[in-house]
Amino acid sequence: MKRYMFLFAVLLAGLVSCEEFGPVFTGEYENPAPYDIYTDADFDPDSFMSIADLKAMYEPGHPFVIEDDIVIKGQVTTSDEEGNFYRSLYIQDSTGGIELKLGKTGLYNVYKRGQWIYVKCKGLALGAYGRMVQLGYEDVTGNYETSYIDVQLLIDLHVFRGKIDEPVEPVVVTSGDDIISEKYVGMYVTVKGLTYGNRVFCIVYDKNDNSLYLSDDTHGIDTWAFSEEGFADYLTKGYISNPEDYEPAFYSVSQYFTLDGADLQVRTSGYAKFADSKLASSGITDANAGKISLTGIMTVYNDNLQFVLLDLDGVKIEE
Repeated sequence: MKRYMFLFAVLLAGLVSCEEFGPVFTGEYENPAPYDIYTDADFDPDSFMSIADLKAMYEPGHPFVIEDDIVIKGQVTTSDEEGNFYRSLYIQDSTGGIELKLGKTGLYNVYKRGQWIYVKCKGLALGAYGRMVQLGYEDVTGNYETSYIDVQLLIDLHVFRGKIDEPVEPVVVTSGDDIISEKYVGMYVTVKGLTYGNRVFCIVYDKNDNSLYLSDDTHGIDTWAFSEEGFADYLTKGYISNPEDYEPAFYSVSQYFTLDGADLQVRTSGYAKFADSKLASSGITDANAGKISLTGIMTVYNDNLQFVLLDLDGVKIEE
């Protein structure tokens, strides 16, 4: 009977693997359940592996289920409280960072920034989406290299909470070469000396599901992303020639920044609480070229370096 229950849980996990943003629970749990606090002593010392070494096991296009007794340990660097991370969190050690596809929302109520997390990797899948290496569960549909772990039973078998320390200090990046090298992908970083690129990338869809690509220019998009209300307002401004063909919807937007000739896309979910905040309200103007500092998670999607803010506190103008 236990075997059938476990297989059912696995099938449930495999059904959920979409990488797009969605609405995130951003409330507070009134009475968080008590939990055991794990330490290094609770795991076989010979099983520990650095995050960088684990990621190095992945070969592009060849996801696999980990069969060895491997444990990674890292501190939580993200929070989904502002709605800009979806069903995943990132952990980081001294060698690198990696995305854990837990498949839950409201994760910030359970996993605190700075908290140590232990992950038993045996039975989990190591794969990538758009070249971004991820640790999740095997996708039985074959549509993705990994799926969300999702089922609490499986999460409890693999993910263990340790003590809460001070939040991780961001790695400071000051050159375009450090962006292009991708050595900080998956890590919590502060990129300094940025200039706003005055261009965006956004895909919107009409009522017949035809796509419209907004790129190369700003197209009048002066916010981090579009909530439904924000996109409805945008449709009234004349930047789309046939606005009657579109309905209000949530849309992610990538705003471009540059550093020493290197492009950095700052991608924000339409479900983020700050989606409709204007860039200018955070000091993102031509007058502040070379003075913009952004703090968040460095990611990659195919050939593009993408950056994800935790919140608008990660946007600063340098003096």
